[in-house]
Amino acid sequence: MTDLYNYLSELSLGPDVHVLTASVSDPGQRPQVKVVVDTPTGITIDEITGISRLLRNDADIASQVGAADFRLEVTSPGIGSGLKEPWQYPRHVGRRLVVQLVEPAMSDESITSIEGKLLRTSQQGIVLRLADAEEEIAWERIQQAVVQLNW
Repeated sequence: MTDLYNYLSELSLGPDVHVLTASVSDPGQRPQVKVVVDTPTGITIDEITGISRLLRNDADIASQVGAADFRLEVTSPGIGSGLKEPWQYPRHVGRRLVVQLVEPAMSDESITSIEGKLLRTSQQGIVLRLADAEEEIAWERIQQAVVQLNW
């Protein structure tokens, strides 16, 4: 639901809070609104609780959802959620990423993946340590990246 996403993105939800996704599912007469939020340093449970209270009391959300009685879930991105925005990367410096790259090929675009350790970020993109080299990757080439957790 693009209108809801745009509306939520324009709200002041807290310092550096970004809305990653906003969706509405409609099982029966009580729709569920799910909002995924994050900050550049990671979001806390207290911040999520505050955002939930703020959104629960927002009459404009009820009108966009089309129901005064709706379920609300405000959450952080899960472990396997991809990094899609440049502001998400700096806190993951030092971690391994699988990065999906968009490669222009003739008239089509194909996607390839590479895995490496995130060394740094810049205005232009990221630098990954691959097996035996460093590779600079421009933001425009990155479709998304997934942090690989060491268990």
